[in-house]
Amino acid sequence: MTEELKTYRGNCHCAAYVYELKLPENFKPLECNCNACYKKGALWARSDNFRWVKGDIDTLTNYTFGKGIFHHKVRTFQYGQGVDVWKIETTPIDGRSFGEPFDPPKWTGPEPTADVEGGKLYTGSCHCGAIKVAFKTKPLDKNSPEKMAECNCSICMKHAPTWVYPKKDQVVVEGRENFSRYYFNTKLFGKTFCKTCGIAVDNEPVPLTEEEVAKLPDQVRVFFNGAQSLHPFNLRLLNGVNVKDLNAIRSDGYNRPPLYAEP
Repeated sequence: MTEELKTYRGNCHCAAYVYELKLPENFKPLECNCNACYKKGALWARSDNFRWVKGDIDTLTNYTFGKGIFHHKVRTFQYGQGVDVWKIETTPIDGRSFGEPFDPPKWTGPEPTADVEGGKLYTGSCHCGAIKVAFKTKPLDKNSPEKMAECNCSICMKHAPTWVYPKKDQVVVEGRENFSRYYFNTKLFGKTFCKTCGIAVDNEPVPLTEEEVAKLPDQVRVFFNGAQSLHPFNLRLLNGVNVKDLNAIRSDGYNRPPLYAEP
């Protein structure tokens, strides 16, 4: 007996690209542990019933690596489109065992200036290595004092970062000339990602004068000012760290106003 299919809908955050595909209602997406899939937090679904509702696939940026067999273009669904990636059962794939092992780029820049008692230096990068990061903190494990969070808001469910919120002097990022930046909602923070491989990197506040800050709504101004001493970034960038081994809280950003309008 053929299993009944359900139509799921997906899109990029700005809704320039919208697609639909049909899958069994209880489908199990594939979760690959290779470095590229881990950094982007990808869950894969295969369907013979896929169609573009809006946008031209040929205008999407391609990213290839290794033997160039696959062209990486889009991540799949988000919370609110019929799939809750925090609850769905997945099928693991040992992608790390395929081909040559990933050789992470070496950190050659300065260390963060923070003085952290019992601290350790972690380094990492996006997948292509155009952007690199160094982070000084106490050991990252389930007892880490750093604030860490996963968010199901409309943008985080698409980029799949695990956020950490350290002080600015704990973090150094190199390669900002290789950033793309995406602004939405208040447009006070840029969601940065590598313009080559698309991996999410950090939150970058826009430069404002004191006069411009003073004109912001009260709640927005408090949030903006509070963020100035911090450097939130994506823990998936770091080498030798698995975000599943950490105690990141889960934040329900999806239901926080203003609500995202699903296209």
